[in-house]
Amino acid sequence: MSRTIHPTRAARAARTSSATTVALVLAVAAGGVGATPALAAPAAPAGTLPGAVAEAAEEQLLPLPAGTVVGAGATGYLVRDLDARTYSWVRFDTGAVTELPYDLVPYVQGADSVVESVYNGLTKVRDMRTGAIVLTVDSNRLYRATVLGAVGSTLLAVFPDDATGREVLWLYRPGAGGAGTTAVSSATGLPADATAIWAGSVTGSSVALAYTSGGKKYQATLDLSSGAVSGAKESSLPDGVTTVDASPTLRAWLRQGYSIPTSLVLQDPKTTTTRSYSLADAYRPSVHVVGDWALYADARRWPMGPSPLQALRARSFSGTEFKVLDTFAGAVREPDGTLLVQGGTLAQGEGLFRIRAGADGKSVATMIATNKVPVKLVLGSPAIPSTIDLGRNGGTANLDWTLSRLNVEAKVTLRHRRTGKTFTTTFSPPQEAYVDPHTARLHWEGTTGGGLERALNGTYDWQFTATPLDGLGPAVSSSGSFTVTRKVNPRDLNDNGSPDLLVRDRAGTLTRLDTFHVPADRRIFGHIGSTVGAGWQIYDRVETTGNLGGTATGDLVARDRSGVLWLYQGNNRGGFLGRVRVGGGWQAYDKLAGSSDVTGDGRNDLLATDRSGVLWLYPGTGSSSRPFATRKRIGGGWQAYDRIAATGNLAGGDAGDLVARDRTGVLWLYLGKGDGTFAPRTKIGGGWNAYTDLTGAADMNSDGRNDLVAMDRLGETFVYQGTGSWKTPFQRGYQTGGSQYEHDLMS
Repeated sequence: MSRTIHPTRAARAARTSSATTVALVLAVAAGGVGATPALAAPAAPAGTLPGAVAEAAEEQLLPLPAGTVVGAGATGYLVRDLDARTYSWVRFDTGAVTELPYDLVPYVQGADSVVESVYNGLTKVRDMRTGAIVLTVDSNRLYRATVLGAVGSTLLAVFPDDATGREVLWLYRPGAGGAGTTAVSSATGLPADATAIWAGSVTGSSVALAYTSGGKKYQATLDLSSGAVSGAKESSLPDGVTTVDASPTLRAWLRQGYSIPTSLVLQDPKTTTTRSYSLADAYRPSVHVVGDWALYADARRWPMGPSPLQALRARSFSGTEFKVLDTFAGAVREPDGTLLVQGGTLAQGEGLFRIRAGADGKSVATMIATNKVPVKLVLGSPAIPSTIDLGRNGGTANLDWTLSRLNVEAKVTLRHRRTGKTFTTTFSPPQEAYVDPHTARLHWEGTTGGGLERALNGTYDWQFTATPLDGLGPAVSSSGSFTVTRKVNPRDLNDNGSPDLLVRDRAGTLTRLDTFHVPADRRIFGHIGSTVGAGWQIYDRVETTGNLGGTATGDLVARDRSGVLWLYQGNNRGGFLGRVRVGGGWQAYDKLAGSSDVTGDGRNDLLATDRSGVLWLYPGTGSSSRPFATRKRIGGGWQAYDRIAATGNLAGGDAGDLVARDRTGVLWLYLGKGDGTFAPRTKIGGGWNAYTDLTGAADMNSDGRNDLVAMDRLGETFVYQGTGSWKTPFQRGYQTGGSQYEHDLMS
């Protein structure tokens, strides 16, 4: 069922009539299949412009539905949309669009009738001048036929004859018996061995035909009223010619094939002299003649580099050339010979153009229809949130920019406003993170510094530039900003969401290891070392504690060799503020463990074991001047352990947990109850005496579970990812990458 849509304002396009008789040239494709015929355009009278050219500026443009213009009659033009599997007919006088929802609409060039085919149903001929159905044929009667199209109320169909191998052209017309009846007759005058029969354009009451007979290609004319074929002439096209067009003053064709270089050939009909021009980069070349000019172009879509063949250019036999349109998608002839070209210009955008010879003989293009799609690259509004939570989606984010087309090279720069750290990348949207025909998407992995550093929290300024790969129009740019945020990680010292490890070498230099992982598999990949400072050999124990002083950044405590404990608050940039004295007497303890809230009050606490084996709890206060409340005794017997590590919540309980390694190398888990005490211990496993130090590392791979890190005697670090289960709290450990060169302490 067709559907007619009238535009809100009637669009009109003037048409001119011409008494000039035009010659029909039917191009026959290599291999015997007929190509679309072309009519030579009538030349305009000297010193004048065709009426449509002069009037178009005052007229409203016709609509151009999505798809490709595949034909034109006296009253309108036909558009095929391969994506929607539909056709549309647009009237020249009113701009009304009739939708034809069929996969295939056979069409004879120049006709005002279309064939609507329904498999195992009815095949109908619709006269687009009136919209009425003028012929109906049972589709079963057309089984195995190739329907060529219709002219008026006559349907043309070619049937194979299996017995002889020939083809027969049948004409279906309304029967004399009234509505619903059909008269059928075969065309006369075709050779007995005719094959590859194809219909060209309509000229008055005749249709051009092409066919093959005796191994040769012929052109002829079918008289629609009598059904007789006459005027057969052998095609004189050279070998390898696929498309040809001509006017009284110029003949042009294309030569191409597997072993034939693609070229444009121009011929002077009077002298038969030819000149050839290479079209080496052609993909789907096309040539049409308007007066003294051959118009040629390549209908390739999405060109990924500048090419003169993407523009419709006019070339004369003398070699003069100029550009007619910036882009080309296809061309058809109107019945009076006028060339209709689907293409565009940078100034006007994409549309449908009438091309005729102007006053000086040169081809003039006048837009008559538009689909409101620009030719130049146009940048729309970006789809970038003002706040990006890199704690979600594996630490990644999609940054989208809207473009009119995607055959571009896009460059994106993200700059952290506070530190100046940048991320820069160049990409081509169709090949990378393709979303749709208008979205250039950068799938940002949440990194800076060449992809090796996790992006810091805070404000980022972005700059986006897209350069058209086809060279059509200038580059486009836009800029803006967004804020990166994450859930606070208690072991994060430089505000990039990833936990940091602290290691000290024997010379007293403290180094921060900023860990990072591969989001795709959540495995820790390695770490980047940054020197915190020298002189840390004055301390015999350094312990990261998470936030103790009320800021969002992790802190640490360090005990000097006289037993004084000092607090270093993180500065949110990977380093620490000046130290604050907590108090003396801490030499009584042989082990310290921080970074856990074991009381369930939201503040991190400190655990310490004295040399008699008693475990003490120092509840956190949240104050940098007095970070701990009075200590509380938890219990004795802890002299059995040589290492303890506060891990935070490992198994989904109410508070932070604790692991302890006994002197035989067995690791034990103590689940926090949330009141400052622990449940009875659970054995994790043996062999942990291979490591010189253990520390809780918070969540290192963004999976929502806390992890454990161990260091061996060579300074190698190993990650044990948390499972969330108290029975088996850790996965098998693996090395994080690279020796840390004999560090003697890790936290």
